[in-house]
Amino acid sequence: MRSIAKLFKFAVVIIFLGFIGFLVREGKLSSVSNNIQGLFIGKKDHTLTLKDYKFKPVTRKDIYQKVLATGTVTLKTGAEVKIGARISGQLEKLMVKIGDVVKAGDAIATIEHEDLLARVAQFKADLKAEEARLDKIINEGPLELNKLKAALEELNVQVNLARKMLSRNQTLKEKGIVSEFVVDEANERLLVLNAQIHLAEEEIKLEEARLQHDIRLQEAKVEKALANLFEEETRLSYATITAPIDGVVAFISTQEGETVVASLSAPTFVTLIDLKKLEATAFVDETDIGKIKEKQEAKFTVDAFPKIFFDAVIREIRPKAVIKDNVVNYEVMLEISKKNISLLRPEMTANIVVTTGVREGVLTIPRGAVKRSGKKSFTVMKRDIDLLEKPIKLGWRDGDAQEVVSGLNDGDQVGILVKPKKKKRSRRRR
Repeated sequence: MRSIAKLFKFAVVIIFLGFIGFLVREGKLSSVSNNIQGLFIGKKDHTLTLKDYKFKPVTRKDIYQKVLATGTVTLKTGAEVKIGARISGQLEKLMVKIGDVVKAGDAIATIEHEDLLARVAQFKADLKAEEARLDKIINEGPLELNKLKAALEELNVQVNLARKMLSRNQTLKEKGIVSEFVVDEANERLLVLNAQIHLAEEEIKLEEARLQHDIRLQEAKVEKALANLFEEETRLSYATITAPIDGVVAFISTQEGETVVASLSAPTFVTLIDLKKLEATAFVDETDIGKIKEKQEAKFTVDAFPKIFFDAVIREIRPKAVIKDNVVNYEVMLEISKKNISLLRPEMTANIVVTTGVREGVLTIPRGAVKRSGKKSFTVMKRDIDLLEKPIKLGWRDGDAQEVVSGLNDGDQVGILVKPKKKKRSRRRR
């Protein structure tokens, strides 16, 4: 009898374990456990009523579609300038320190330049000497020319006189007063004077050409001396290093007393950055890049000023992808508004929101009023003294506002479940 009883108990245990396994496989063990717990503990499911909800009206508002991205504040091209030396020498004086604000043209450093000053003085003296020679040629050259012209005038007077003498002798010859020899002699005299006049005219032309040539030659020498002086003064100007742009001193690499050697690459003294020429680089996920267009508006914050929103506009979408940790992103360049841009610094992390679309005056409800069951969405509405679950079709979501495409009308009210307040445990008095 005892063996039969043991066998019966064993069979009951096997059947019970098999039933438990069936419940686990069908996913009904938790519900059975809750029911058993309700039987023994007395816990019952709470049926929701109107008191469990607060109702808010359906409102119309503008819904914005947004793309979230992270990025950095960067310098624009040309906003960072490295200033170097164009001549070799010892750095005599450094006039700035890191953090100083400088304007374009302000002196930053000077290099020893006594030898350059001496060469400039020498070239100035050479220029003055060449200019003096040019003045001498211009002033004295016409004197010789005037002398030749005066001799020509004298020959012209003698020619006139010779012509009169020839005419008179020819008349006297016809009267038989003078011989043929006298007439020939007067004619020869006139021919000689005409030849001398022609020679004098050629000498004047030659002198004028020579004078112009001497002037042009000397002017060229003056220009060469002036060019040499300008070149040396330019080299002298390199000894004083000035700021090419307005900016802030970000880095100093050379100190006073150090010797720099200017070769093919100029040694850098100071790095300037213009903090007004900033832009933001956003890294947009490949799933969102299709929504991004140029000239779309964006806002971003930085960790240093979390409560300040900086305005920006999309300027450029880079075509090449940036792949990091197997995540594909695209660089989107943002033009930052000038307002509050002075607060930003390069390499700050930016939390960016890009507005990619807007739907104006659409029906919206709070997100807390949306319920889901599988792929279907619904909301709770008041019907007399009872609750009604109303199926709805959703659209865009903007913060706490959810667009309702269909299922609700103006004036409807939707319920938001009120979370029960936790009761504070009262301490027992001892």
